[in-house]
Amino acid sequence: MQIDINTHTPFRSGTFSSFVSSENRCTHVGENKGHDMVRHFQMDGGVLPKGKNPERCDYLLLNDSIRRAYFIELKGSDLTKAISQIEASVEMIAASLPDYSIYKRIIYHTGTKAMQNSNVIKWKMRNKGRVIIKETRYEESINQSFPSENRDDR
Repeated sequence: MQIDINTHTPFRSGTFSSFVSSENRCTHVGENKGHDMVRHFQMDGGVLPKGKNPERCDYLLLNDSIRRAYFIELKGSDLTKAISQIEASVEMIAASLPDYSIYKRIIYHTGTKAMQNSNVIKWKMRNKGRVIIKETRYEESINQSFPSENRDDR
């Protein structure tokens, strides 16, 4: 299933200083100190009906000024499932964002040994510099270059 995200209405858009995605006691904060034009979509229960197929991530954050897409999954502890949800979302939407750089974010709630799972490690290596997995809360600039793009973020 392909989705043209540009035909959907974001639940929040503009040049606000931050965009917060929160669910399952997990939070991702996209700091927009440069006041770029940003669209914020709730994927599960917004763009797609809640709880129905296909798999999808929780949120999509688009910095339209510098063409960056952040696929965000806020999860309990199942990182393998979170990876599957993000990858399914990228597959559904990426065609409608041809010039956008893709970034993938997983924020999980409970301590997990899944970070050492071989599938998680391989996924991080395949997406080097584009994936961040953090526990409980993660704040990042969504309009500046990433000083940590080449380091292993855990």
